[in-house]
Amino acid sequence: MIFNEKTITLKNGEVCVLRSPNVSDAEAMLDYLKKTATETDFLLRYPEEVVMTIEEEEFFLNSLRENPRSIMICAFIDDKLVGTTHLSAIGERFKIYHRASFGIAVLEEAWNLGIGKAFITEILKFAEDTGFELVELEVASTNYNAIELYKKFGFKIYGTRENGFKFKDGTYCDEHLMLKKIK
Repeated sequence: MIFNEKTITLKNGEVCVLRSPNVSDAEAMLDYLKKTATETDFLLRYPEEVVMTIEEEEFFLNSLRENPRSIMICAFIDDKLVGTTHLSAIGERFKIYHRASFGIAVLEEAWNLGIGKAFITEILKFAEDTGFELVELEVASTNYNAIELYKKFGFKIYGTRENGFKFKDGTYCDEHLMLKKIK
Protein backbone atom coordinates (compact mmCIF):
# COMPACT_ATOMS: atom_id res chain seq x y z
CA MET A 1 0.00 0.00 0.00
CA ILE A 2 1.17 3.51 -0.66
CA PHE A 3 1.14 5.93 2.27
CA ASN A 4 -0.13 9.40 1.46
CA GLU A 5 2.74 11.82 2.09
CA LYS A 6 2.51 13.78 5.31
CA THR A 7 4.68 16.52 6.78
CA ILE A 8 5.24 16.72 10.53
CA THR A 9 7.20 19.05 12.78
CA LEU A 10 9.65 17.30 15.07
CA LYS A 11 10.43 18.16 18.70
CA ASN A 12 13.47 20.17 17.60
CA GLY A 13 11.43 22.23 15.11
CA GLU A 14 12.74 20.45 12.00
CA VAL A 15 10.32 19.43 9.28
CA CYS A 16 10.05 15.72 8.53
CA VAL A 17 8.31 14.17 5.55
CA LEU A 18 6.65 10.79 6.00
CA ARG A 19 6.07 8.87 2.77
CA SER A 20 6.26 5.49 1.15
CA PRO A 21 9.63 4.71 -0.38
CA ASN A 22 9.91 4.88 -4.15
CA VAL A 23 11.96 2.52 -6.29
CA SER A 24 14.39 5.41 -6.70
CA ASP A 25 15.03 5.21 -2.93
CA ALA A 26 16.44 1.66 -3.14
CA GLU A 27 20.11 2.59 -2.88
CA ALA A 28 19.45 5.01 -0.01
CA MET A 29 17.44 2.27 1.73
CA LEU A 30 20.35 -0.16 1.57
CA ASP A 31 22.77 2.46 2.92
CA TYR A 32 20.28 3.28 5.67
CA LEU A 33 19.91 -0.40 6.63
CA LYS A 34 23.67 -0.76 6.97
CA LYS A 35 23.98 2.43 9.02
CA THR A 36 21.16 1.60 11.44
CA ALA A 37 22.68 -1.85 11.94
CA THR A 38 25.98 -0.25 13.01
CA GLU A 39 24.31 2.14 15.45
CA THR A 40 22.41 -0.31 17.64
CA ASP A 41 22.29 -3.96 18.63
CA PHE A 42 18.49 -3.78 18.91
CA LEU A 43 17.94 -4.63 15.23
CA LEU A 44 17.97 -8.13 13.76
CA ARG A 45 20.90 -7.70 11.42
CA TYR A 46 24.54 -6.80 11.39
CA PRO A 47 25.70 -4.39 8.64
CA GLU A 48 27.41 -7.14 6.66
CA GLU A 49 24.10 -9.01 6.53
CA VAL A 50 22.59 -6.31 4.33
CA VAL A 51 23.36 -8.14 1.10
CA MET A 52 20.42 -7.31 -1.14
CA THR A 53 21.24 -5.85 -4.52
CA ILE A 54 19.68 -2.59 -5.60
CA GLU A 55 17.49 -4.58 -7.98
CA GLU A 56 16.31 -6.87 -5.16
CA GLU A 57 15.53 -3.87 -2.98
CA GLU A 58 13.61 -2.24 -5.85
CA PHE A 59 11.56 -5.43 -6.24
CA PHE A 60 10.87 -5.50 -2.49
CA LEU A 61 9.78 -1.85 -2.44
CA ASN A 62 7.48 -2.40 -5.42
CA SER A 63 5.94 -5.46 -3.79
CA LEU A 64 5.15 -3.43 -0.67
CA ARG A 65 3.54 -0.67 -2.72
CA GLU A 66 1.32 -3.22 -4.49
CA ASN A 67 0.27 -5.19 -1.40
CA PRO A 68 -2.95 -3.83 0.16
CA ARG A 69 -2.10 -5.47 3.53
CA SER A 70 1.46 -4.16 3.91
CA ILE A 71 2.88 -0.70 4.22
CA MET A 72 6.28 0.91 4.65
CA ILE A 73 6.61 4.50 5.78
CA CYS A 74 9.90 6.37 5.61
CA ALA A 75 10.91 9.53 7.45
CA PHE A 76 12.99 12.10 5.57
CA ILE A 77 14.65 15.19 7.00
CA ASP A 78 16.04 17.49 4.30
CA ASP A 79 15.58 14.62 1.80
CA LYS A 80 17.74 12.32 3.95
CA LEU A 81 16.24 8.98 4.97
CA VAL A 82 16.33 8.85 8.78
CA GLY A 83 13.72 6.24 9.70
CA THR A 84 11.46 3.46 8.50
CA THR A 85 8.53 1.49 9.78
CA HIS A 86 6.90 -1.47 8.13
CA LEU A 87 3.68 -3.33 8.89
CA SER A 88 2.66 -6.55 7.19
CA ALA A 89 0.17 -9.35 7.63
CA ILE A 90 1.36 -12.36 9.61
CA GLY A 91 -0.26 -14.52 6.94
CA GLU A 92 -3.18 -14.89 4.59
CA ARG A 93 -4.84 -18.00 6.03
CA PHE A 94 -8.15 -17.36 7.78
CA LYS A 95 -7.00 -18.25 11.30
CA ILE A 96 -4.23 -15.63 11.27
CA TYR A 97 -5.68 -13.14 8.78
CA HIS A 98 -6.48 -10.71 11.62
CA ARG A 99 -2.84 -10.37 12.76
CA ALA A 100 -0.07 -8.02 11.62
CA SER A 101 3.48 -7.39 12.74
CA PHE A 102 5.58 -4.28 12.56
CA GLY A 103 8.97 -2.84 13.33
CA ILE A 104 10.68 0.54 13.50
CA ALA A 105 14.24 1.72 12.96
CA VAL A 106 15.53 5.29 13.20
CA LEU A 107 19.02 6.64 12.65
CA GLU A 108 20.69 7.68 15.89
CA GLU A 109 20.88 11.31 14.77
CA ALA A 110 17.07 11.38 14.71
CA TRP A 111 16.38 9.56 18.00
CA ASN A 112 14.04 11.24 20.50
CA LEU A 113 12.58 13.70 17.99
CA GLY A 114 9.10 12.15 17.78
CA ILE A 115 9.55 10.03 14.67
CA GLY A 116 8.76 6.79 16.50
CA LYS A 117 5.56 8.26 17.91
CA ALA A 118 4.52 9.50 14.45
CA PHE A 119 5.29 6.09 12.94
CA ILE A 120 3.24 4.18 15.51
CA THR A 121 0.32 6.58 15.12
CA GLU A 122 0.26 6.06 11.35
CA ILE A 123 0.84 2.29 11.53
CA LEU A 124 -2.03 1.82 13.97
CA LYS A 125 -4.35 3.89 11.74
CA PHE A 126 -3.38 1.75 8.76
CA ALA A 127 -3.86 -1.46 10.77
CA GLU A 128 -7.33 -0.43 11.87
CA ASP A 129 -8.35 0.78 8.40
CA THR A 130 -7.10 -2.51 6.90
CA GLY A 131 -9.11 -4.59 9.37
CA PHE A 132 -6.31 -6.03 11.46
CA GLU A 133 -7.33 -6.88 15.01
CA LEU A 134 -3.91 -7.56 16.55
CA VAL A 135 -0.64 -5.75 15.93
CA GLU A 136 2.44 -7.60 17.17
CA LEU A 137 6.11 -6.82 17.57
CA GLU A 138 9.28 -8.22 19.05
CA VAL A 139 11.66 -5.97 20.95
CA ALA A 140 14.98 -6.54 22.72
CA SER A 141 14.27 -6.67 26.45
CA THR A 142 16.99 -4.06 27.06
CA ASN A 143 15.48 -1.55 24.60
CA TYR A 144 13.77 0.29 27.44
CA ASN A 145 12.93 3.46 25.50
CA ALA A 146 11.17 1.52 22.75
CA ILE A 147 9.28 -0.64 25.25
CA GLU A 148 8.00 2.44 27.09
CA LEU A 149 6.93 4.06 23.82
CA TYR A 150 5.05 0.94 22.76
CA LYS A 151 3.33 0.76 26.16
CA LYS A 152 2.16 4.38 25.77
CA PHE A 153 0.29 3.22 22.66
CA GLY A 154 -1.32 0.33 24.51
CA PHE A 155 1.03 -2.51 23.60
CA LYS A 156 1.43 -5.15 26.30
CA ILE A 157 4.18 -7.70 26.86
CA TYR A 158 2.64 -11.15 26.52
CA GLY A 159 5.79 -13.25 26.61
CA THR A 160 9.55 -13.32 26.57
CA ARG A 161 11.77 -15.32 24.27
CA GLU A 162 14.80 -16.17 26.36
CA ASN A 163 18.10 -15.67 24.51
CA GLY A 164 16.17 -14.39 21.48
CA PHE A 165 19.26 -12.51 20.26
CA LYS A 166 22.73 -14.02 20.15
CA PHE A 167 25.54 -11.55 19.56
CA LYS A 168 28.89 -12.12 17.89
CA ASP A 169 30.66 -12.05 21.25
CA GLY A 170 28.57 -15.03 22.38
CA THR A 171 26.30 -13.09 24.76
CA TYR A 172 22.52 -13.17 24.60
CA CYS A 173 19.58 -10.82 25.01
CA ASP A 174 15.96 -11.75 25.65
CA GLU A 175 13.19 -10.54 23.36
CA HIS A 176 9.81 -9.36 24.61
CA LEU A 177 6.77 -10.25 22.54
CA MET A 178 4.29 -7.39 22.56
CA LEU A 179 0.85 -6.89 21.07
CA LYS A 180 -1.94 -4.38 20.85
CA LYS A 181 -5.56 -5.30 20.31
CA ILE A 182 -7.12 -3.01 17.71
CA LYS A 183 -10.66 -4.36 18.03
